[in-house]
Amino acid sequence: MNNEPYFSVIIPVHNKLPHLERSVFSVLRQTYQNFELIIIDDASTDGSSEKLTEFTDPKISLYTRTEPGPGGYKARNVGIDHARYPWICFLDADDEWSLDLLETIKNAIVNSPDIECVTWGYYNTTGTQKKLDKTSVINADVQQKSFALIDLFRQKHTLWTGAVSFKKDLLVRAGKFPESGYKRGGDVDTWIRCLWQSKGNLWINKPLSYYYLDAVNMVTKSIKRESLYIFSPFLFNILRESKNTELEQAIKDFQNKRIYSILRGQIVDKQPLDYQLLRKMNLTSDSIILVSKLMLKKMIKV
Repeated sequence: MNNEPYFSVIIPVHNKLPHLERSVFSVLRQTYQNFELIIIDDASTDGSSEKLTEFTDPKISLYTRTEPGPGGYKARNVGIDHARYPWICFLDADDEWSLDLLETIKNAIVNSPDIECVTWGYYNTTGTQKKLDKTSVINADVQQKSFALIDLFRQKHTLWTGAVSFKKDLLVRAGKFPESGYKRGGDVDTWIRCLWQSKGNLWINKPLSYYYLDAVNMVTKSIKRESLYIFSPFLFNILRESKNTELEQAIKDFQNKRIYSILRGQIVDKQPLDYQLLRKMNLTSDSIILVSKLMLKKMIKV
């Protein structure tokens, strides 16, 4: 192995047959070829298992699970456990990369050898329409920038699975993905734990990934939003032990905004409002505004 970074790319697959060629070939055709591709068949039943055997590139390692795990978290951990290289990237089986993605982040890693996390821009894509992610929009004039966990809490930086690369060592130290309790939100929980321990993080202002919102069998469409990650034991310990009042306030604002998002979704979907979750809002300068907006929206929807 030379001094240039090598990547382990992990794709979990559960019933994604129509999209497999798009995702897999977007990795295999990368301009930078120092990588392995680890695919985990998460007990697919739609023909994906058979399709995966057709990919014969020697860079591919295929692993099979007999029982699917919510959110693909267990499948990703299988990939992490088998990863041979120091940098890990994730791609969901219904999404896609630009062909210069690995080359672009390789250059960033070489120029910033102390970082343990790299993220980049991406498009939210529906049909022929694509919309740039929030971080790219608010930092349009910046080529790249460092960021920290507090930026995630303040919603000044977004992380998405298909547009992030971590050092394997960091993922392991942080505990990898949660294998129980989470059906949704386990990725956010993982990002929080990783950024808490990371020695340095870099964002690149270049959209290199495509998040397809009209794919089949999407977790975000089949499973309701959960609040577990908003009040995780890890966040509770930070609030209890932290001496940083700025960080504490950012966490409380993060919790309030995520609660607002879940409750707003309930109103839009004409579901009963979870008042027990509403009562978990922290008393902050913004909480009264958020509650007022919810109540107004509820009145309009009635």
